[in-house]
This record gives sequence, structure tokens and C-alpha cells, in this order.
Amino acid sequence: MSENSNGAYLEEERTAKVRREASLKRPEGESNPNNIYIEEEVDEKVRVLTHLTPNHVLDPNDVFLVGYMKSGTTWFRNLIAGVVYGLTSEYVPFAAVWELIPNHGPRKPYYKRYQTPTYFKSHDFPRPQYLRVVYLMRDGRDVVVSLAHHMKNVYKQDVDMLELVKGRHPIFSARYEWYKHVESWLANPYNAEMIIIKYEDLKKDPLPELRRFCKFAGIERDDALLEKAVAFASFENMRERETRLGIDYRTWPKDKFFVRKGQVGSHKEEMPPEILEKFMRKAAGTLSKVGYL
Repeated sequence: MSENSNGAYLEEERTAKVRREASLKRPEGESNPNNIYIEEEVDEKVRVLTHLTPNHVLDPNDVFLVGYMKSGTTWFRNLIAGVVYGLTSEYVPFAAVWELIPNHGPRKPYYKRYQTPTYFKSHDFPRPQYLRVVYLMRDGRDVVVSLAHHMKNVYKQDVDMLELVKGRHPIFSARYEWYKHVESWLANPYNAEMIIIKYEDLKKDPLPELRRFCKFAGIERDDALLEKAVAFASFENMRERETRLGIDYRTWPKDKFFVRKGQVGSHKEEMPPEILEKFMRKAAGTLSKVGYL
């Protein structure tokens, strides 16, 4: 069989596989992470022409990098791009990281599967299809401060930090409070295989946490590669890459850095006392439980 005919055969097999998948009944309710329905004929064309995979088609070995918004998921995605895929060059754009470690959740009906397991990023609450989870946890007080800056830049208007403390913002489809997110994952209602990595531990000494990640993911990496991954995802490197290559974030203002500070304890200077008091009324128990108090 010639190279051309072999290529045509593989393409035909791939197309047939996509059509078989497209014929499967699409899930409803909780099993559908997007609740987005596309006409079957259009859906089939999308899959055949692009080889994209619907977000509800997952593999049991897939790994979900989950954290409340502004808990370090952008940083961790860059770390994992270095650890898993060996992308440690200063010339790797953020777009390549987003492609290899795609978002999973609302308004993301398709993704590109390059390997199994695929590593996904999510800000969601527990879902039955999230079978293997790395939960990224960050002090909720710092999270609220960082989230306020993020929302202000995206929506180009002042953000009421108190509303964020209450889990209220137009972007949230429901109440999205930090302590409820953390408590839901601590409860682990679907018995996911899970490890918790704290943002603060990762900042203090990333290598032990990356070794834990590798053990959990079932991959072997030497310390030399892990150190390269840490350098690739350093604040300075990410800032420099953002300056040269952009952030590939459609609504992000060009005059603002997406990679902001990432400081531990920023709430001490940036969260007003009255806002902190309101936050602590609800979240103090959770902060204490997970070792922040």
C-alpha cells in the first residue's frame, strides 16, 4: 500500500470513527457539561472536518485540573505543559498551552484530543464525569482580591468586592462562593480519585508538589525536567512571554498584564477590613479546616 493510499485509508477510518461517535445519543442534564445542543448534521460536520471531540466524550483516565477562579490554574496549566508535554521553551505561546490543556465546562462544546489521558482545566463544582482530579486550593481571601482585579480588567468597570465575596457577578450562572467550592470538593460526592495541591505550597517549593502530581498522573519525570518546567512557568518568564507573544484572551485589555502578581497574602494590603469581616463570617470555618488559620 502506497503512502498516499495508506493516508487515505487512515483518514477514512478516522472519519468513520467520528461518524460512529456522532450517532451516539448526546447526554442530558448533569451528564452534559455544557447543556449546549447542536444539530446532529452540523455536529457531525464539525467532527469530520476538524476532528474536534465533544466535551461530553471523555476517557476514564483523563485528568481535571480544578480550582476556584484565580486559584492558580493559569500558572498550573503552564507548569503541566512543561511537565507532561515538555514545553519549556520561552517561545511557546500561551495559545499552545490552552490547546493542549483545554477548558472544560460551559460554552466549550468541543476540544482537541491529542493524547489520552487529556488534561483539562475547570473552575466547576464536582461532576460525575470528573473521575481524576487535581484540586488547586488557594487562600480565599487572596482569591477574592485577585478576582476583583481580573473582573475589573475584563469588564472595564469597578467591581464590588463584597458581591464577589457573596459569589455574585453577571458571569456566574449561580452563586459561586469560594468556601462552597472548596467544601464541595472536600466532600468529593462522586468519589473522584483526587489530590489537593495548595497554591502556597507550590509557590514555596514547587518540586515536591510536582512530584506528587507526577505520581498521581502515573508519569515519570526527572528533577531536571521538573526544574525546567518551573522556570518555564515562572512569573518573570510568563510576563515576558505575555509581552512578546500575547495572552490569547479575546476580551483582555492590551494595556494590562494577565499575569498580575500571584502574591501570597495580598489580601492583607488590598482587602478592606469591612469586606474581610463579611468574608470571614462565612469562610472562617473552611479556612481553618484547610490550614489557612
